[in-house]
Amino acid sequence: MQRIAFLFCLICAVHANAIYFSTTLGYSRLQEDNQIYKPGSILHVSFETGFFNEPENDLDYKLAFGIDRFGYSHSDGDVSVSFWEFYFKPITISFTKHNIMFEVAPFTGVIITANNLDDYNDTLLFHRPEPYRADIYIYRLTVGYENRLGYQINKMFLIGLTTNYRFLAYGIHRRRYHKEERPFMGGWGLNFQYNLPW
Repeated sequence: MQRIAFLFCLICAVHANAIYFSTTLGYSRLQEDNQIYKPGSILHVSFETGFFNEPENDLDYKLAFGIDRFGYSHSDGDVSVSFWEFYFKPITISFTKHNIMFEVAPFTGVIITANNLDDYNDTLLFHRPEPYRADIYIYRLTVGYENRLGYQINKMFLIGLTTNYRFLAYGIHRRRYHKEERPFMGGWGLNFQYNLPW
């Protein structure tokens, strides 16, 4: 799998005529009714790279992937529950006019680590329930969307506001047994993008 991902990135880098790097700083919190004691937000940060970005086009598309930290806090901010994921945006559509750009992108991701989860959710995400059963599998996916409204300072720099929302789809599946959690979280952020000059 790692070799396939590396080969994919290499092919994109060789054939892409425009590569960019992007980072977002903002907040993330639960966006649904919940029973959590005094819920709040945490710092959301993402690092992204993408291909086929051509800011001179009015209508443009690109492909991107990156790493993201998101989550929520509870107990009036005393405890932060955070997740790190690797995500992939198969297609990002943007429209630019007079240096003002609006963009929308669906994405999917895989949670790679988490902090301060309770025992129940930690078991759902990262451990097989006991006793071990070969017909049990656990998934930890995210599905979401991102919108961005930005200003193209020049061909190399863009600054914008972004909204980023996702469903966590994690649970345990087994024949005749199904247990699943789908919390919804996200928030606003400030985005900076740098287009490589080639």
